[in-house]
Amino acid sequence: MPRRSLLRLALSALSLLVASDTSAQGTGAAASPLAAGAIRLTYLGNAGWEITDGKRVVLVDPFLTQFRRWRPGGTEVAPAGLYVPDSAFIDSKIARADYIVITHGHSDHALDAGYIARRTGAVVVGHETAANLARAYAVPDSQLITVIGGEDYDFGDFSLRVVPNIHSALDDKRYYNNGRGIAGTAPRGLRAPLKRNDYQEGGNLAYILRMAGHEVLIMGSMNYIEREMEGLRPDIALIGSNSQRLEIFDYTKRLMRALGNPAVVLPSHHDAYGDPKPSAAALADRRRFQEEVAAASPSTRFIAPTWFEPIVIPTRAGVSDRVAVSVPGIAPLVPAYTEAIRAGGQVFVSGMTGIKPGTQEIIDGGVGPQTRQTLENIRTLLHASGATMAQLSECTVFLTDMKDYAEMNRAYIEFFPSAPPARATLAVTALPRPAARVEIKCSAVVAR
Repeated sequence: MPRRSLLRLALSALSLLVASDTSAQGTGAAASPLAAGAIRLTYLGNAGWEITDGKRVVLVDPFLTQFRRWRPGGTEVAPAGLYVPDSAFIDSKIARADYIVITHGHSDHALDAGYIARRTGAVVVGHETAANLARAYAVPDSQLITVIGGEDYDFGDFSLRVVPNIHSALDDKRYYNNGRGIAGTAPRGLRAPLKRNDYQEGGNLAYILRMAGHEVLIMGSMNYIEREMEGLRPDIALIGSNSQRLEIFDYTKRLMRALGNPAVVLPSHHDAYGDPKPSAAALADRRRFQEEVAAASPSTRFIAPTWFEPIVIPTRAGVSDRVAVSVPGIAPLVPAYTEAIRAGGQVFVSGMTGIKPGTQEIIDGGVGPQTRQTLENIRTLLHASGATMAQLSECTVFLTDMKDYAEMNRAYIEFFPSAPPARATLAVTALPRPAARVEIKCSAVVAR
């Protein structure tokens, strides 16, 4: 049975352990201990989350100050008005933080991060704008990790992949000319207290947080770069879900397909900025997003979070480490082998030829076009396995005529512009498909 099906069965059998803890002692730090391999996610409002395995506490876009607006006497802060973190409320909910991950610098994502980092000693991870906003609160550089997208960092007991991303399409897609003036970069030299419009976007990022055997996709807005999401295989996805997603073509279906239909989806950035009495339209939009997820991926479990109520995702018990990967249109003609196997942090791709997906016909044009189609088929299988061409560690090429070596090479290197995998090339008397002039098998090393 595929890994995801086993995980879903485990989740159904064990169910999710949901416990409420809204006391002044904080969230994760005061909750009950976690079993090995379990993680706890606590919704902090807007796009804010606390994620912990009981050893490390990672905050995402904390913005607890949003709730002040809805208390007696509270009002929305004007764009040029001073925006000060609600320190008393933050202290009542956040007891500890080791890392603070920032998707972008708008006030509803980064306002509270500097204050929390200064108080707890947490390390802030984000774009240069996130770092400069933290510096405004006298957070030292030793607590700042600046990223640009593409990094994949190991922190010992968890790891963090930084995924390039883009911001929601605000104001009928006129994000950069809407008059808000928040699409720029926050400079160095800012000093708190800051104005609301000091919180510039500064670039947008998504993240894959690997913790306790789980992979959590973190999104902070209602947009994405599809090619950057393809091949990611989180079992838990925190997906930006408010109505701004409707500016994007087929937002939910494309995203779920690119991610391989995660086992669990939790909506993020969906709570009307802390409004305890959301409008009928906002409630209807929440239901619509849930319906979109169900339509796109019927086996995905959708969990609607409640502020400050921890959600425990149990250990991935009973999940086999060996997963067979099959892609429609590339399946073998005989049931003697599987197209790809993911096991033990590696992906093994069977020998592929230049078949056109869906037809099983070897394409015309000789060894050059066949090599390109073969590698495209390999790329498709790698993405379905949660890997990329850049993670290939070795390939073996089989040619029916070594005179084709140079032409094969010209096509081959198009797929590996730098640091190509280790390779052997062999001449063989024949291949199982008579029309095939080249066959390639390969393997990749991926994060477990």
